[in-house]
Amino acid sequence: MTVSVRCLFGVFALLCLLVATPAIAADLDESGVGDAIADYTQGRFDLARRQFEVAANAGSAAAQYHLGLMHARGEGTTPDLVAAARWFALAAEQDHAHSQFILGHMYARGDGVARDLVSAHMWFSAAAAAGWWKAREARERLVPEMTPAEVARASARLAARERRVEATGHN
Repeated sequence: MTVSVRCLFGVFALLCLLVATPAIAADLDESGVGDAIADYTQGRFDLARRQFEVAANAGSAAAQYHLGLMHARGEGTTPDLVAAARWFALAAEQDHAHSQFILGHMYARGDGVARDLVSAHMWFSAAAAAGWWKAREARERLVPEMTPAEVARASARLAARERRVEATGHN
């Protein structure tokens, strides 16, 4: 084999590995989430938190959501609404509807984040679009506190987010 053919073969093998690795890693991370959920339901919060952290840092929306819950409730860690909001936001950006709903509430109340009705409306709308009827109700209760311009900004931000996801395939 010539050097250039070996080089091309090496590049091809590397590309195949790079394409396959995220899919393999995602399966492993999600199976770890199942183990973490089992530990969580049995009250082994420290162990569950460590397992969720590994999967969450690898990009698992389910693990990010559960870490948000644990930080909000102080399970396996001290209560920390700022950390909870950060984890919920990561999951919400991956279209985790329950995280979108919770993040909407956090923005509406200013829990762990600055109070921001536009962001609250946007996240409630995202969760409602995914079928969370309670998010639709929460959004409608929020509207009387908002100006028409704020409602329009929230709708525009959600539309821009949806276009970005559609165009890139990424949240």
